[in-house]
Amino acid sequence: MREARMRLRLVKLAFALAALGNANAWAGGTALPLAGDMLFGLPREQTVRQLLSQLPQLRIGAINNQLAGAEQAKLAAGPGEWVVRGGVSRRSVLDGDRYREQELAVERSVRWFGKAEQDRAVGEKGMALAQAQRADAWHEAGRALMQDWYEALKAQATLERLREQHALIKQLRSIAEVRVKAGDGARLELMQADTELRRADALIEQADQQVQHALTLLATNYPGLPAPQLAQVPDPQPMPLQRPEQLARILDDNHELELAQVEAQWYGLKAKRAASERMPDPTIAIRAGRERAGQERTIGLTLSMALPGGARDAESSAAYIRSQMADERVAQVRTKVALAAQRAVTEQEYSYQVWTSLRAVEQQSDRQARLMELGYKAGEYTLAEALLGRRLAMEAALASQIARIAAVAASARVQLDAHALWAID
Repeated sequence: MREARMRLRLVKLAFALAALGNANAWAGGTALPLAGDMLFGLPREQTVRQLLSQLPQLRIGAINNQLAGAEQAKLAAGPGEWVVRGGVSRRSVLDGDRYREQELAVERSVRWFGKAEQDRAVGEKGMALAQAQRADAWHEAGRALMQDWYEALKAQATLERLREQHALIKQLRSIAEVRVKAGDGARLELMQADTELRRADALIEQADQQVQHALTLLATNYPGLPAPQLAQVPDPQPMPLQRPEQLARILDDNHELELAQVEAQWYGLKAKRAASERMPDPTIAIRAGRERAGQERTIGLTLSMALPGGARDAESSAAYIRSQMADERVAQVRTKVALAAQRAVTEQEYSYQVWTSLRAVEQQSDRQARLMELGYKAGEYTLAEALLGRRLAMEAALASQIARIAAVAASARVQLDAHALWAID
């Protein structure tokens, strides 16, 4: 764990140096932006930490830590309590005197065969389990925030491209109107332009609703979070490390796997404790009494023990089975985490390649659309052909923009899973 934290610090330092090397890193002031701001277009890390710590699931995690501390104190104290017994009786001798007699006893059960140490170990592991649960909740909350953030950016990108498309269609419509008035163009072309404008208006309205929904989701789930800005999203970069190194960074310090392992260890300690409970704890008592009106005084020590029954064996067997199930869950989670890590790294690698390809398609489609618009002005193409070219260019530009955001999001997800971003520790 210590080595993992050291690697995390080195990764964060590398990101800070990368941000420092960016020519725009100091444009907003003298303070060095955090890696998430500069490299992935995310909110400032301090803002994210404040918001995550106030989420209900994280507040529940903090309360769960307090609960684990109380359970730890309870286990350390043990179930045994002092019991005081007192009694008064009357002795009658046949054809004789009558006497008052009193008895007082103090007793308590005693944990033996190392049960007290086992209880303390269970309490300490329970505390570690609560901390692991909170760390996993923090990581999952960070994933959710990151996903909502980039979904909002994609919605904004769609709206921006549609508005650009609308402006270009209006220009073509103006040209068509001039040509119709001059008698150089058919009225059908003007109708086609109006139809395309109405179609663009409908798409803009739909995209605007999606943007408002995404922003409302962010504002509701994360009060105080600033709205994402497309201009702050940088171009994606190729993978800084080789694939095996990326996978190792994710798998070496994984909250989900660590949680499963700690939980399995906790169940293992509880199973060991349940096995020890097959031997009941003895109860030791000190007794003192006055008999025959104080003529006789007694003091003694008693030892009592329950005779174990089938319930203790059944509870021990159940605890052992729960421990086995927890061990199997560790293997299951390890496989799940490994597959998720491979998928995340693969997505980072291929999303960058997809973006570079779509960017080239966008540039080519834009050149073609511009040439067709010039050709329409010169009378070489019809308006329908120019509108089709512009629509294809818009679709290519939108696909490139979405791929750009997806590539940045994939890189950020890898850094989040590797605890180089928004790590709880």
